[in-house]
Amino acid sequence: MKQSTHLTEPQGIIKNENITWRAILLGVLSLPLNIYLVVQTETVWTTQYPTTMAIFFNAVFTLFLLAIFNLFLTRHLPKWQLTQAEMLTVYLMVTLACVVCGHDLLQATMCVLGHAAWFATPENEWQTLFFRYIPDWIAVMNRRALTGYYEGTSNLFEVEHIQAWLTPVLAWLVFFSALAFSMMMLSVILRKQWIEHEKLSYPIILLPYEMTKDAGFYRNRLLWVGFAIGCGIDLLNGISFLYPYVPSIPIRHDIGLLFTEKPLSAIGSTPIHLNPYAIGIGFLMPLDLSLSCWLFYLFWKAQLVFGAMTGMNQTPGYPHIDMQSTGAYFGLCFFALWITHKHLWQVVRNILGLKTNLDTTNEPMGYRSAFVGFLLGIAVVFGFCLKAGMSWWGVLGFFSIQFILVLAFTRMRAELGTPTMDFYRAGPGLFLTSLVGSRKIGAPTLTGFAFLYGFTRNYRSQPMPNQLEGFKLADRGGINARQILWVMWGATVIGLVIGFVAFLHAGYLHGNLGTWRGQEAFSDLQRWLTLPNDTDWGRMGFFGFGITLTLTTLFMRLRFIWWQLHPLAYPLAGNWNFGRLWFPVFVAWVLKSILIRHGGIGAYRRTLPLFLGTMLGEFVMGSLWAILGLFLGQRMYSFKHW
Repeated sequence: MKQSTHLTEPQGIIKNENITWRAILLGVLSLPLNIYLVVQTETVWTTQYPTTMAIFFNAVFTLFLLAIFNLFLTRHLPKWQLTQAEMLTVYLMVTLACVVCGHDLLQATMCVLGHAAWFATPENEWQTLFFRYIPDWIAVMNRRALTGYYEGTSNLFEVEHIQAWLTPVLAWLVFFSALAFSMMMLSVILRKQWIEHEKLSYPIILLPYEMTKDAGFYRNRLLWVGFAIGCGIDLLNGISFLYPYVPSIPIRHDIGLLFTEKPLSAIGSTPIHLNPYAIGIGFLMPLDLSLSCWLFYLFWKAQLVFGAMTGMNQTPGYPHIDMQSTGAYFGLCFFALWITHKHLWQVVRNILGLKTNLDTTNEPMGYRSAFVGFLLGIAVVFGFCLKAGMSWWGVLGFFSIQFILVLAFTRMRAELGTPTMDFYRAGPGLFLTSLVGSRKIGAPTLTGFAFLYGFTRNYRSQPMPNQLEGFKLADRGGINARQILWVMWGATVIGLVIGFVAFLHAGYLHGNLGTWRGQEAFSDLQRWLTLPNDTDWGRMGFFGFGITLTLTTLFMRLRFIWWQLHPLAYPLAGNWNFGRLWFPVFVAWVLKSILIRHGGIGAYRRTLPLFLGTMLGEFVMGSLWAILGLFLGQRMYSFKHW
């Protein structure tokens, strides 16, 4: 597969710099406010949604404050100045803690755990349908303890509330810690191939890396021009949000409203957003991906028009974006494993004690230890599910699909730096019920699917892409890889603990948080049990189409050098989040194409600080509005409208 090499590897890096205790202390101290801000903005105020992005703006803001403080130390107290490794350690700790507390992992799961007991009624017959399959340690079934949680104006720190939640929270803490650990071990196994051998670019890490490399980054005039643009727009629009008589700069439009006649009216909402940060993210993407993204976005719209012309749009679910995308991700995962198979074979030989040409000197841990760690993590995950009553083959099928999807997303982020990983309601549970039918799966396993729905309803909060980006930052920043592994996993566990407390506190204070997520899970379960289905061949046909189109596009890229369409853009462009990003990516593609065509790679590099500045400006101002909202206790302006 063709690679973009717009990120050059730095020369003269000090290898294996040890992580200091003060870096760990700074990271731990940064976690509570960041996690609290994430929970408040995403679930209480339903705005901003930092963890639905590939790069978390609150983590970048934390790093910005640290970098500015370090400039002061460098000038006045040079003996106390922070190294790049220390600042990147803090950034990674915040990122890994926030991702597991994200909108599509811990938060969604917490919306499931008490939902069945609270919303069961004689009409929906949930108690008869599946209550007997719910273990008392996996969910909260005490309605008295849930009263404050769903009605608000209460307090988490009451004996009855703590007793009701303690066992389920500890069980899910162990589950998520083990799941993240298994992903970390898999990241160790893939690290050398993807980072050192293939030298994948990891565009997402460029901003935090440049922010910590040296003080020269902050002396670039173009950086501050871009910063002023991003920060200025958000400042003015934020003031206008609070005081509507102040004029604002409109950055959101919808050209779909212009098409009122059939069949073009079938395209529906077609947003035109002009967020500076989104243009900046698009500018970091390789040209072939940014081109492919907006072209495939138009391809998805063309499917809607074709459906209106042929009447296929009368078929429920057409064009089955979820199944087409699932097929695409399956194809991408298998391709990624195929091009990595030689490395994986060497890893297998290493695990078996046979002779290999692998150099494990700078690895975070030995491959045999990583493989054993992966098995231990998976054993805990499987044990959790089997103890909950699921069948062994249901658990195996569920997590096989889960890791296929996670590997595809991780590869996508590593290679091309996609701005989001939106993949709504297309997880393993929904796929398996289409593949084999809910009738054959069985009620206990289907009930388990409902509780696992929280971290698979969308894939924007999966730890593995951030873990491999952490190893890439460690490689470029000269950080001790063995130490950063345990620091990242430690931050994950600490983040989960803080996240559980922060969400429960918000639930008992405000009440009724994110109940639609729990409703989705148990409405699916109710449908599976009351209307059992067999294999849905129509949906599987769209799955097959997704695999076929992806493999065809991959073949064209490998066979013809002039072929620019990238298969990763096909599933990415079809989902809702990207509808808010396609036009900024198109603008970035136009600007970057002109720059490189007329000024070469040198013009791109000289201009890059301008676009990094627009990202940084919006991230800083957006974080300031969010923090102000924390103190005022109200919703503030959202620069990221998805």
